Amino acid sequence: MVIAGRIQRYIFRECVASLALTLGIILLAIILVDVVEQMRTIGDRTQIGIDVALSLTMMKTPGLMLETLPFAMLVGSILTYSQLGRRSEIPAIRASGVSAWRFLGPVMALALLVGVLMVTVLDPLATRLSQDFEATRARLLGNTAPSNEGVWLSQGDLQAGADAVEAGAALPGSNQQAIIHGRRVVGRGQALENVTFWYFRPGPAGPSDREFTHRIDAKKAELTPGFWQLTGVVENRLGGEIQRTESLALPTNLSSDTLLSRFASSKTIAFWELPAFIQAGKAAGMDVGDYVLKYNTLLATPVFMLAMSLIGAVVCLRLARSGGLSRLIGAGALAGFVLYFTTRLASGMSASGATPPEAAAWCPPLFALFAVLTLLAHLEDG
Repeated sequence: MVIAGRIQRYIFRECVASLALTLGIILLAIILVDVVEQMRTIGDRTQIGIDVALSLTMMKTPGLMLETLPFAMLVGSILTYSQLGRRSEIPAIRASGVSAWRFLGPVMALALLVGVLMVTVLDPLATRLSQDFEATRARLLGNTAPSNEGVWLSQGDLQAGADAVEAGAALPGSNQQAIIHGRRVVGRGQALENVTFWYFRPGPAGPSDREFTHRIDAKKAELTPGFWQLTGVVENRLGGEIQRTESLALPTNLSSDTLLSRFASSKTIAFWELPAFIQAGKAAGMDVGDYVLKYNTLLATPVFMLAMSLIGAVVCLRLARSGGLSRLIGAGALAGFVLYFTTRLASGMSASGATPPEAAAWCPPLFALFAVLTLLAHLEDG
């Protein structure tokens, strides 16, 4: 037991070193390319120095790490166990009575640890810094940030019925169109503040010839299924008539998740906020499929990392007896890329509604993990 414990600690240190080396090389290459890209895209429109470009790239680094860590784990696992095989340490470990299940434990533990850190620490950090990156980039380019400077929406035709007339949202007997300007977005799109609605109806020449009918200003507008709920309302009609009301419901054909999808994409919500956000979205009747997919994908990340690490290790164990370094690297890399591509394909199928988001998130990593465990059991136990 003492020997096995020492061996596992030794292999764990080797795995950490290989993972750090691989991740460092990959990130260095990506950062260098991204710095040049920032200088090219932003530098063409405004003068920035290398320090500003580097700071922008650093804001994207946690997100880049989330994307590259699975491949770093795969390559790090291949490097660790291939080196152990070349130095004849794996045969010596086997000769000491330690099974493959024991000396694969360190890389499995490292994969699970890194996966948990990716979910609980790296994803919230990447989400926050990604928002800072977009805000800083918009400021450098002189753009107005939609979440702070306002948003424009176009609302299609509405046949004004009795309900619309009672709500004061439309003129009797007219088809209404609206241009909506909200000067400030509340939170991640829950509501608009300082809102103006300009209503139009088709003119004599048809829908392309629109005539202005009235304008409504409100301090706040919340988008609920089928209605804008306004507070602090001032309505201006042609002829100078002004009507003030404390609250007003305006019919709308905009979906209840219009603002949600525009200002609260799944990339802008961290792991710790997703459960409450999904629950609130379901209660409001919103489509939360993308958020459920991200949440379950993050939950499945440790399993995904575990599968990636075992793919590299098992391939090395298989080929360590017969040699063939090029085949070792090729087989492991190909298997890892197939798994990564499969997860992306499943995510696309979930986005199109072909599969439930839970199945799309969990099936590829679980299938890969069970497959590699089956292969390992076959190699070790026959």
